[in-house]
Amino acid sequence: MRNNKGFGRTEVMIILVLALVLFAGGAYMILGGANNQKFTTMKENGWNFSKTVATNISSFHYSQTVYLEEAMDEGLFKDMKNPFGKGNCDGSESRIDTIDGKPYVTFKCGEYLIDKSTFDDRTIIPIYKVSDWTEEKPEGDNVEERVLYNCLDGGKELFDKYNEELYMVYLYNKEFGEDAYFSKDMTMCEVVTKTFYRTKEEVK
Repeated sequence: MRNNKGFGRTEVMIILVLALVLFAGGAYMILGGANNQKFTTMKENGWNFSKTVATNISSFHYSQTVYLEEAMDEGLFKDMKNPFGKGNCDGSESRIDTIDGKPYVTFKCGEYLIDKSTFDDRTIIPIYKVSDWTEEKPEGDNVEERVLYNCLDGGKELFDKYNEELYMVYLYNKEFGEDAYFSKDMTMCEVVTKTFYRTKEEVK
């Protein structure tokens, strides 16, 4: 059976399949390019975070580890937009660690993470996809384990979530007007810890 242009049903089906394949390939290339641009933006923001902290290092209480939220509180950034979706990059997990005078960048935006990168070669910075921290250990081999901290005040957890030690100390100092450097220096509340887990897989 042929239509009025002389094409049989088989030929029409082949043309439709080819059109769908071409459309899918084009969409994949467009979306892939968009994702690559988002990863590039994330790397550029992480690099700018590192440079800004290095330039203003004397502004921070504990200069060996500086969190993005600290830099924002100092007025160095208004915000740091998450290139992968709504909201900002994570101020509580994005930080600069200075080790032997060299900055290492940890930068988390949405579910994507740059983990302690030196940015020596900005073309080969690994990016990981991570899940939220949970007390229940997930199945699989790509599981990261970490002890996180909170503080009991009057028997209640002072902060909404458990945090990295030095970030919790930063929150504690803001809450109580103290000058602690580590959790052992915190005397205005009772330090408590829990073990948390998340999955972590390199994607870029």
